This record gives sequence, C-alpha cells and structure tokens, in this order.
Amino acid sequence: MLRSRLLLTSLLVTGAATAADEPRYAVTLDGQTLLAKVELCLAEAHAHVRFAADSEWAMRFVGGVARSSGGAVEDDDDGAWAAADWKPGECLSYHVDVGAVAAAHNQDVGWRVGDDLVVAPQLLLLRADAGEGADAELSLDLPADWSISAPWREHADAARTRKHAKSEADARKNIHFTIPYTPSDWSAAVAFGHFSEERIPLPGGVLRLTILDGADAEERAKLHDWLAHVSRAILSAYGRLPLPDVQVLMIPLSGHGKAVMFGQSIRGQGNALELLVDPTQPVADFDKDWIAVHELSHLMHPYLGDRGSWLAEGLATYYQNVLRGRAGLLTPAQAWDRLREGFTDNAGKHYATSLSDAAATMHRTHDYRRVYWSGAAYWLTVDRDLRRDSDGKLELGLALSRFRDCCLPAHREWPPQEFVAKLDELAGVETFSRRYREFAALREFPEWEKVYEDLGVRTGEHIEFDPDAPDAAVRDRIMTAWSP
Repeated sequence: MLRSRLLLTSLLVTGAATAADEPRYAVTLDGQTLLAKVELCLAEAHAHVRFAADSEWAMRFVGGVARSSGGAVEDDDDGAWAAADWKPGECLSYHVDVGAVAAAHNQDVGWRVGDDLVVAPQLLLLRADAGEGADAELSLDLPADWSISAPWREHADAARTRKHAKSEADARKNIHFTIPYTPSDWSAAVAFGHFSEERIPLPGGVLRLTILDGADAEERAKLHDWLAHVSRAILSAYGRLPLPDVQVLMIPLSGHGKAVMFGQSIRGQGNALELLVDPTQPVADFDKDWIAVHELSHLMHPYLGDRGSWLAEGLATYYQNVLRGRAGLLTPAQAWDRLREGFTDNAGKHYATSLSDAAATMHRTHDYRRVYWSGAAYWLTVDRDLRRDSDGKLELGLALSRFRDCCLPAHREWPPQEFVAKLDELAGVETFSRRYREFAALREFPEWEKVYEDLGVRTGEHIEFDPDAPDAAVRDRIMTAWSP
C-alpha cells in the first residue's frame, strides 16, 4: 500500500460500545445546507459516558450537542463531550457541517471532488466509551438525488428494496448499514454526491465501484471496463475475491499524464481501495499499470502493523507481477523480468538495521524499495519452497485461500509472527515461520539469484528459461493460474 494519506474526514460518528450495548446512529443529510443531523443512541444505562471525536478537527464541525433526556453535556479540553447518569435508550444529538469539512481541503480532514464530497467517518463521529468492540448500526436518510459510497455492510433487505424500487431516487431515501468495529486510527472514506455505485461481481465477492466527479460518460465506461478486466487477475491466486464486499473509490484527475497515479488499500470500518486516475489516458496505459493489482493483492492479508509491512508490501509486490503474468496482462518472461528489475536494484546492499526494524521506520526513512522488494523475495522463496517440498501439492495461493476461509475479513491488527504461524498451521508446514525469522533478521538484501538459478530463470540480455533446471516445473507452475 502506498502510504500517503489521500482523503478526508467524516460525517458520521462510528461507535464502539460494549457488545451488549451496540451503538445506533440515525443520520440525515440536508442537500442544500450540507448539514448532517446525527443521533447516537445507547440501549443501556451508564453512570458516565464520554463521546470522543477522534480528531481535533472535529470540534470545528460538530455543533448542537444535546441529550434526548435534557441532561447536561459538558465538553472538555480534549475534544470530547461527557455525560453523567445516562438513561437506557437515551440518545445524543448533534449536527456536522459536511460542507465545511469538504471546504477544509485537507488530506486528513476532507475535500471536494468536483461536486462530490469525500469524508473520513472515523474523524468526525463520536465514539462512546461505554465499551469497546461492538459493531454499530446506522440508518441514513439522503436527499432523493444523492448517493453514498461507504465501506460499511448494507443490510440485505435494504439492498433488495433498492433493487426493486421504482426509481433510484426512491431507493436512496433511506439506507441501513452495519459498521464493523475497527481501531479509531484506521483510515476510512465515505463519499456523498451525485454518482452511481456500480457493482462488479466476481467469484467470492463484489467490488462496489464509485467514480467520483471528473470523468465524462465515455471515460467512466472505460474506467469501469478496465477495473472489471484487471480485477480478474486476482482470481488467478486461488479463484476467488479475498473478501465478499469491497468499496472502490476512483478519484479522477485529468492532465497528469499517467493512467494510475496513486493507490491504497484502507481498512477502517470495512475494506476499500482508493485509486487516483487520469481518465483521459488510453486504455492501453491502464492495462499496463501495476497499481490496481498491487492494491487488490492487499485484500489477501490482514493489517500487519508497521513491523509487518515488509510482509504486506512484499506480498502485493510479488503478486502484482506474478498474477499479471498468470492473467495475460504480462507474459511470464515479462513477469519474471519485472521481479528481476526490483531485486537487481537492491542486490548486494548491506544495511545498519534488520529488515524488521527497517519496516518499522519505513515512513520516516523512506526506505521503501528495500522493504517492498525484500518482502517480495520472501514470498517468492516461500512459494518456491512450498511447491518444491510438497511435489506441487502445496503452494502460496492454497495457504492464503485457507486463511481467507478462516480469518477474513479481519478487523484487528495481526502481529506478523501470528500471521505466518497461522499460515503454517493451515498448510501443515513450518515454512512461513522459518523463512520469516530468517528474512526479518536480514541486514542485507536477500539472496534471490540462487532462487532464480534453481528455477532456471536466466537473466541475461533477455529472460530465458532452462528446461533442465532443478525447479523448472516449479517455475512454470508459479506462472500458471489457479484451477480447482
């Protein structure tokens, strides 16, 4: 994941009370004033409740805070509101100036994309400290001609009602969501505006694509078709989308000369991809791009924290090449050559810190290439080991498929050691953990040349394949799409 923060700020207050005291939100957006009226209700009585906004910016946009019981609400110096003697079923009401949020045009607060508004819900919405860990329920009323794109789970009955409504305007009057509980500092993005959310169904799930303001009808069709095409590369890992429901936000910015300028996978309150694109670029340039497959590959693993970023970014870097090779977006020779280029740029380098420590400080030192490509070498080595040691019965995609079934979606941080141990357990091996310990301690770039030699990938002026190499069959299977 490219780590720059792109968007935004929020409109809703995502809650976390105890499992027995699920927060419930009712939000009404006024399309003229751009004010959102919010009501947050808790079912249980509490001696004291503190409602935090998760951002110092929130105090600029939140007003009219009041209790339905008429009891006192006090704001403190830390950007929160406190209430004593909370009654069962009582609600906190307030409003959020969404227009002002967008006008802030701050990457951590919010901005406009043409006439559309993008906000990060966890920044403006109040969390109740009556308990942590519960999912929240949300009822949203929108103006007839407005839409929403969010990472939340829409209720199935609401989706059916919308599908059979007489018009999109009728269908959008009221929408019900469940908001998964995630840590408050995990990014999320919610968009409001005059757009259509398009569904791209894939085996195992759906991508919900929203293209924000800035592309004409022809460009929107091109972007939709491109994502529908390129996203099928992810199926070559193990035949299914890693998650059942993924929000995809495309932000068009014309005139930048590159088809895809930026991408990130974000996990707050659900799972989402954000892609910054230039819709004026030709289809061929989009098909050549690696960023979408990189970000889609992040859906296969949980959040691994800073120290595990070499595993996360390494998997996405490995698969951005291998999966495109399997899907025909690259030839196998091109895919092996893309990996070679990344490895060669870093080969022979020695470092003062271990790979694990470098990953933990990557955003301060900007040592991205070492972290990403060392991680890619790890996953190549593990994939080779699994296939070779099992005579083709095991491979990386199979282990990740089993992880999907047991442990995704993941709404908590997984320590990297726990992740690789789980993969070992699911595959019945010790390969992931053994190689993890070896790579995490490295103070030099991994020795990738011997892996290429055993695979029979010759890296002269042109990539050539040795049919008699010890792992030639493994090499060919690595670039072959999964099949049941």
